[in-house]
Amino acid sequence: MKNRIISAALLALMCLGTACKKILDINDNPNASTTVTNDMLLAGTLLSSARLENGAINEIGSFYGGYWGKAYDASGSATGSAATALDLITSYNIIDNFATDIWEKSYTYIYNYTLLQQQAQGQAPFYAGIAKIMKGMHYLRLVDHYNNIPFSQAANPLITQPVYDNAETVYAGALDLITSGIADIKSAGATTIPSSADIFFKGNAASWIRFANTLKLRALLQQSQLSNKTSYINTEIAKIVAEGSSFSNADVLANPGFTTQSDNQQNPFYTTYYRTAQGTIPAMFNAIRPTRFLLASYDAVNDPRKAAIYAEATNGGGYRGVLLGQNVADATQNATATSAFRGPNAGVIKTATSGALVLSLSESLFLQAEATQRGWLSGSTKSLYESAIQASFSYLGVASAAFTSYNAQAAVAFDDASASDKVSRIISQKWLALNSIAGASAWNDFRRLGLPQGMPLAISKTSAPKRLRYPSSEVSTNSAQVKAQGNIDGLVNKIFWNP
Repeated sequence: MKNRIISAALLALMCLGTACKKILDINDNPNASTTVTNDMLLAGTLLSSARLENGAINEIGSFYGGYWGKAYDASGSATGSAATALDLITSYNIIDNFATDIWEKSYTYIYNYTLLQQQAQGQAPFYAGIAKIMKGMHYLRLVDHYNNIPFSQAANPLITQPVYDNAETVYAGALDLITSGIADIKSAGATTIPSSADIFFKGNAASWIRFANTLKLRALLQQSQLSNKTSYINTEIAKIVAEGSSFSNADVLANPGFTTQSDNQQNPFYTTYYRTAQGTIPAMFNAIRPTRFLLASYDAVNDPRKAAIYAEATNGGGYRGVLLGQNVADATQNATATSAFRGPNAGVIKTATSGALVLSLSESLFLQAEATQRGWLSGSTKSLYESAIQASFSYLGVASAAFTSYNAQAAVAFDDASASDKVSRIISQKWLALNSIAGASAWNDFRRLGLPQGMPLAISKTSAPKRLRYPSSEVSTNSAQVKAQGNIDGLVNKIFWNP
């Protein structure tokens, strides 16, 4: 692992009002770090975290979670994989130099949140609390992709070859960080509130605490299939309930003041998957296509979200998808013969200046529904389930009136006799709701529960991806620790919570 105090790219932009401007360029000089204000660190790193969630993390999950395939004749490189062709992703060819942003940028941001935490602890606890919550989120994401990772020594810039901690230990430590962050925010009172630098919630303490509780609930549900975690989960759930703020009750959006002046000032999802600031079509717009399995799943329940998210094929009309890993010429899977994202102002494509989605209300409600169904939380599972679908309709621009007929279908209604496995019904609808906006959650659920049922593998493959390999940069700089993890195969080795 590289010795970094703060990355020069870390705080590339801070956007205030209607204009974004470059505010800081810090080299690896420990003395220079003292000039970084809390507001600069907070705004810049929150934006970076949101970009990573919208980029490499969502992208890998959207492919491996069953949503995305690649138009056969389209070129394009994954945003988080350093010029690795999309063909590598769709054919499950998991190599060291693959989706490296998830590792490299996560640890860069962890370093910077640690600096913020150290600067703010004591004199600005609200800032320190946010730093801890976001560090916890990044550590959880890292485990979900790599299993064992550096944790106990990861944030010490003087240790260039940190030890790898057991993934279960990291998960527990990340939840403890988030819990500590909640306590810091609660202790802040009215002192030093980050109203402008907080590009998530504008200094709203209740919103931060609800978001933190939702991150914790998601991590606990990831461990639902581990029988030895029952006591631990019960204890952690009790902490959430005792805290009393509940969970996210609105879409969590990051918006530092996006503008259309340049690509890096626009909403990152819009720029990557729809249009650049110059109005040109990016490669990923022509490359990304829905899988045939996804479209068939929408059709099976007459789901109006299909038409909200996708446009009909330019050549031949209709909603057309692709097969994952297609490696033989097939004109029916070319870009013009398949469905691109609809937009703007429709489906998952909003506008260039819309907030970047970090966590949707729909996901928060589905998490609560599953936890309630498992008996972890009190409340009406049916009500949470239906509210989650309605929140998805709202986010994607589907008329609210469409919910009644949609929910009346036997294959959707929570209480229908066909819904013998309530968790399966919840996750099936969650999968439809999170298409393209929370790919990581979809991939996690598939690995954890094998849902949705019947999701096909890439052509000619006999096993689905289970994790990523450690990146080549880590192999070269921390080789002893990497070798100690064994010969990792992304199609064989599992994350600790994967049964």
